[in-house]
Amino acid sequence: MDPSSYRGAVLEKNRLRRGILVALAVSAATLVCLSLLTIDSETFSALSRLSPGILLLAVALSLGRWLLSALRMRLILGGLGRKLPLAALVKTVYGGYFTGLITPWRAGGITGEAVFLYLYGIPAGEAAAAISFGASVSTILLLLLFPVAIIVASRSINLNFTFRGFMFSALGIGVLFLALVFLSMARASSLSWEKLLERSPGFLRRRAFYVRWMGNLGQELERFSNSLKLLLKLRFNEVLLVIFYSVAFWILGFMVVPTVLAGLGYPGYFGHAILAQLVVQLLMPFVPVPGGSGVGELGFFWLYQRFLPEPGIASVLTLAWRFIDFYLGLLVGGVFFMWIMKDAGSPRTPPYRGLPQDGGDAGS
Repeated sequence: MDPSSYRGAVLEKNRLRRGILVALAVSAATLVCLSLLTIDSETFSALSRLSPGILLLAVALSLGRWLLSALRMRLILGGLGRKLPLAALVKTVYGGYFTGLITPWRAGGITGEAVFLYLYGIPAGEAAAAISFGASVSTILLLLLFPVAIIVASRSINLNFTFRGFMFSALGIGVLFLALVFLSMARASSLSWEKLLERSPGFLRRRAFYVRWMGNLGQELERFSNSLKLLLKLRFNEVLLVIFYSVAFWILGFMVVPTVLAGLGYPGYFGHAILAQLVVQLLMPFVPVPGGSGVGELGFFWLYQRFLPEPGIASVLTLAWRFIDFYLGLLVGGVFFMWIMKDAGSPRTPPYRGLPQDGGDAGS
């Protein structure tokens, strides 16, 4: 590695480390302030009723749901004629969980998964198509849930006008995102490297390296377009299974905090907590702060204290939610992220390279 590349890599690592530390610091400071202001003797009494088994169940629900995401990815890749070991897919989704937590709007999640699939041998165009297809399914399901969540939560939790406005704004952003994804999918089939080269500045068109790069880009765009056509031809039962894995993933996420609340001795609020968690899960991808630090904690606390009898209980739930969803997510996802980087840097070729099952080119 030349000195400039080495310095660039060090700067990127330092920037990533600083970003994680800032997100952790803001989140921890917010949680400490909420705890000092709201936790009282009644809160400690409720904490004494919380068994380790309940906490372990909540952790299992939160972290275990990503296995469903790995199964969904295996099904989608199968539609492209590609096959990776489940271990590689598990690393990919947990690594994507990590990159999503440390980036604004959790945008690094789907981008990271596409990159990791490429590192495990799936061509870039096919990896992008597989991740885009799965993300589109999830986004459509979330957008369908948004109006229901707004109407029901406004009645049951008594959301104010400002919060409802924020939810409608998030709904609009989601619709715009989905429209842009569909537009890029449609445009990919009409683009070729020759057209892209023609639209490039003249001084670049005369560079051999740039021509080669555009040729590779055009090839991946063709793979992307052809892969989407293959995915749109999935059998009906395969599409239903993709939807099932997506719905099950979100349902398990909705159950984490209500499970902790029931363990604290408030099972009567289980239904309200599921509804509140639905709102939280819908809004978190639209928070621009990495990990939702600060904003996520305050929004979660405000939402739960609307219907719980003690503000301290809402603080405890906020602590439990951030510990399970964010801190453990960073820890577990970070381990898998480093595992992927170790695989990518290994001098030995992995025993799998994402080759088509029939030995042909899945993108053709």
